[in-house]
Amino acid sequence: MLAFFRINDPYRLIGVFLLIILIRLPFFLGEMPLTIPELQWMLVGESVSLSHILYLDVWDDIGPLSAMVYSLIDTIGGRTQWGYQMLAALILLLQCYLFNQLLISNKAYNENTYIPALIYMILMGSFFDFFTLSPVLMSCTFQLLVINGIFHHIAVKARDEQFLNIGLALGLSALLYLPTLAYFPISILALGLFSSMTFKKYILLFFGFLFPMVLVGIYFFWHGALLNFIESYFFAWMNLPFTEMVSLRTMLLISAASLVLLVLSWLKIYSKGRYNNHQTNFIQVMVLFLVGSGIMIFLSRERVPHQLMIFAAPMAFFLSHYFLLIRRKLLAELVFIGFLAVSITVNYGVLYRFAIPTGIFNIEQLIVQPTPWDELVSGKKLLIVGNEPDAYLHAYPVTPYLNWNLSKEHLERINAFDNLSMIYNNLRNDLPEIIIDQQNLVPGLFNHMPTVASLYQKQGNAYLLKSSN
Repeated sequence: MLAFFRINDPYRLIGVFLLIILIRLPFFLGEMPLTIPELQWMLVGESVSLSHILYLDVWDDIGPLSAMVYSLIDTIGGRTQWGYQMLAALILLLQCYLFNQLLISNKAYNENTYIPALIYMILMGSFFDFFTLSPVLMSCTFQLLVINGIFHHIAVKARDEQFLNIGLALGLSALLYLPTLAYFPISILALGLFSSMTFKKYILLFFGFLFPMVLVGIYFFWHGALLNFIESYFFAWMNLPFTEMVSLRTMLLISAASLVLLVLSWLKIYSKGRYNNHQTNFIQVMVLFLVGSGIMIFLSRERVPHQLMIFAAPMAFFLSHYFLLIRRKLLAELVFIGFLAVSITVNYGVLYRFAIPTGIFNIEQLIVQPTPWDELVSGKKLLIVGNEPDAYLHAYPVTPYLNWNLSKEHLERINAFDNLSMIYNNLRNDLPEIIIDQQNLVPGLFNHMPTVASLYQKQGNAYLLKSSN
């Protein structure tokens, strides 16, 4: 298989696309589980598509550009997991092309090959929740544009306006997925260490970075939500609790084969040492981007497998080096087939429970689970007071309180009159047909709002609107 992709032929990308579809086909044809993050993105997209203003009418810490993409998907097809999966596959194909072309155009290797596109595709499919349209996946497109800009400047001294483009890509990436802010200092460091920079170039880079931020800020200012945007997106992560949807062990097991090959590639690369100055600088830049990706994992307020995609570009760079440096073609093919087999086995073994011992991968908290309320809330306007949004799968979220981590402090401060008045208005403006109280907060709220309390009757830990019975 490596021999097929080793040929410098753009049509090899068709092979990459066919492999993307082939590897994911059983997921498309079978019953693909919906993950909690995926459900939350759909809910945000649905709310924003109904002309609700993000951060004002819908409280969430999602990136504004990600929310815009999800709202467009909802406008076109509603809550469609299949649409998320297919669009993700197309974006991945685009990224494979961008990644491979940036390496060829900047002569990162001693030969032009489509092996990097192949390796990148495999790394971006290391686990089944990589297959959906996540903010991380979308931000990786701009990560590749940043890497291309840096490589190009190191190799041929980019024109001044290209630094504006690098900054613009960094800004757009941060508006999709906030932890990618770590790439800004990493990019400045890479440009400063491995190329000649002037004050003017730094200013252009900084201006390009701020430009999309300012435009988005103007949009929210126009809708009276600028402070909400700043607090919910830029500052909330400092106060939000850490959410662990999978264990650290699970994250390490998912990336175990890649990490082994990464170590082998470093040993291979540094033992050979036959590179020109540009190639040596490219290797060091990719080490910086590996460090930057690790910083992003640290900055994130949740632990989910698809975060590992931010490592794909630098790891694919090094793994491609490794396969290209193996002199025995048969050995290279065997190692690659083993790598691909492990990736597919982890994907299908974890999801369909074969070839993987039970309990090694804990994914129960990652996947949307059935709830006792599913039949009751189906098609109803629902408010969940708590951090388990599974029941929203069959209902329509109302009120701004979509993200519990952002809503918790607000709903608990019932002794502050202004706060209580806001809660009352939010409930009255979009009255839920059902309220599921996972935190036992509703009795305290209703004690301060008897007119609202009179509209509901209690059933277990749920409150049903009397007119909806």
